[in-house]
Amino acid sequence: MSVGAAVACCALAAACTSEPVPSSAPSFIRAATTPTETQIERQMRLDYQAAEKAYRANIVEQDRLARAGGVRRATPGLKSTAESEYLSATIASLAYIKRKGWHGTGSTTILGVEHIGWQEKRVRIMSCEDGSGLRLFDESGKDVTPKGDSQFVQSLSVVQRDDRWKVSTFDSKSVKVFEGEPCAA
Repeated sequence: MSVGAAVACCALAAACTSEPVPSSAPSFIRAATTPTETQIERQMRLDYQAAEKAYRANIVEQDRLARAGGVRRATPGLKSTAESEYLSATIASLAYIKRKGWHGTGSTTILGVEHIGWQEKRVRIMSCEDGSGLRLFDESGKDVTPKGDSQFVQSLSVVQRDDRWKVSTFDSKSVKVFEGEPCAA
């Protein structure tokens, strides 16, 4: 319960009692005026939430498109959540799946997201992604999922364009375990 709500409940309880209020008592109770977060802290929190939401939506769309057999060009769903270098790399991967005639099953798991840098209209996040749940199959049903690394730590730049947040640039690092990574759950 917030301080303001607690104060309001106390004021209502006092107003409903049958005991008279002493004449020297103030006619109102003043709540503390110090907010729990500053305006800039609030903006940072909202920006990080929006950036993370865009990133997670992009991963969901990538997985959906991989399961559907890839694409040659960016879909509206990809364009609404990514741009620049990140969008180009995503399209290159999905176009490769399309050219090969593959389709996917499963999905990528985001194990955690860490907020690592903020400036107006641009945030940096770090994500731990486990792609081992996403499998690729050729037209005959043979598993053609690339062997090797499927766990990555992604350092991502997410920018605000008009009213939308979009993943823009990335730096990817393959890891064997997530232990010790800031984004590990």
